[in-house]
Amino acid sequence: MDEARYRIYFYRTAAGKCQACDYARAMDVNHQAKAKRWFKALAELGPEMPEEYGKYLRDGIWELRIIILHHQHRFLYFFRGDIIVVTNAFLKRSAEVPEREIQKSCKAMLDWVSRRGWEDL
Repeated sequence: MDEARYRIYFYRTAAGKCQACDYARAMDVNHQAKAKRWFKALAELGPEMPEEYGKYLRDGIWELRIIILHHQHRFLYFFRGDIIVVTNAFLKRSAEVPEREIQKSCKAMLDWVSRRGWEDL
């Protein structure tokens, strides 16, 4: 793969909690390895990621789809220029992305923008 065009950051609350980090650390080691490969691809391809792996949901929120056997890991994120901020993650168990997960991601995006701004990285 080519050089990364995007920088990936993981959202942390004002208290320092990173739900997506905690989720990734709790994954099986083989699932973690595959997730790392897909995050590398996301950093290289950004919104040009094939839809079966990176899909736009709505309101600026995207999902990274990591499917391993019967496990469907989802990481939600948003873009700003060459920055990708991963907001939350979950194990998908239904046909649709749960509304509460999209709302968590939207809330995290608004919080990140209000606390950090885009230029403070």
